[in-house]
Amino acid sequence: MAEPPEKNTQNSFLPFYLFNLWEGQKTGRLLLNPGPYEKVFCLVKGELTPVKKYFPEKDFLDWLQETGRIEPPLRLNRQLLGADNISSILAVLIEHGFLPAREALDLTAEFLAVKLIDYFNLPPVRLLFEEEDIPAEEVIVLGLFTPDLILRGFRQISRIEHLARWLPAEKEIIVRQAPAYARRLDLKSPELYLWHQLQAPQSFGQLLQKSWLGPTETRKTLLALACLKLVDFNLNQAALENNGRGSQPDLEKCLLAFNEKSAFIYRYVAKQLGPVAFNLIEKCYREVQEYLDPIFRNLEIRPDGSFEPRAMLKLSLNELGPEDKKNLLRGFDEILAAELLMVKKNLGNQHEETVARYLARTGELT
Repeated sequence: MAEPPEKNTQNSFLPFYLFNLWEGQKTGRLLLNPGPYEKVFCLVKGELTPVKKYFPEKDFLDWLQETGRIEPPLRLNRQLLGADNISSILAVLIEHGFLPAREALDLTAEFLAVKLIDYFNLPPVRLLFEEEDIPAEEVIVLGLFTPDLILRGFRQISRIEHLARWLPAEKEIIVRQAPAYARRLDLKSPELYLWHQLQAPQSFGQLLQKSWLGPTETRKTLLALACLKLVDFNLNQAALENNGRGSQPDLEKCLLAFNEKSAFIYRYVAKQLGPVAFNLIEKCYREVQEYLDPIFRNLEIRPDGSFEPRAMLKLSLNELGPEDKKNLLRGFDEILAAELLMVKKNLGNQHEETVARYLARTGELT
């Protein structure tokens, strides 16, 4: 899917378009069906964010009443809105006890999420994104994690007829991916089930035949995984069977790069927390081990936080078949993603960002 345009509208499937904006860390306005009846949603670094300047307070108030979060506001009239020099409906709701402050603020984001997700179930709409600086003082509450918002939207899709053109052909090969952000995703049992079914690449037809989710749910869930780049089906069997060295990464170098990153994470955590860092690295490996290809079983963790593969594997990395090579690269990504999440849990977001910047400088995680 191409990067979203900034000046020209296009018809697109909203979840894919939204994910591209998140990947690009875009800040500005997303317009749905630009024109007299357009809907505006603000993004800050790719995340859906309530912004004062563009927040539809009247629609928000109507939604609060429709969903039963507040009673019909007998006292909420124009005279009350002008009282105490309060011009914001949100401020009135808080000031006069209709809603606690925290709940009122959080509901602004929930309201926007619900309204945006409504479009997931519709045929493609015209989309326009306009970049715009949004000052921090204009932000009502921090934005929502876009990948989880997309997952939530896919789960609520009830019609899949309009999704057919984004699905792979029956003979197309589906390959599982493990991006760095995968560990942060709020995957539910259907997504996890299908993702685990794809530990080995297979055709779309094979997946439909063996999936216990049924054809409709399998198609919908597969699209959700594809949108978040957890699977890729822009490949074919010939590409997978091609064992030409020219198109394959040097796995010896990939192993060295992986170990360099893992050792860096160990040193970084050890500097902050001391010897417990080794146990944390080991725990990361154990937690993901059951999801990895068998070639990752029983790896030894060296004292410096790097990994010692089995002797046979180490001596013949570049002799592996195409499928094993892909599994190896995905395994590297999953271990590093688990370690990065460990940094966040134990040291906080700022330290996670520092480590992620280093990993980006030394090569992509995925």
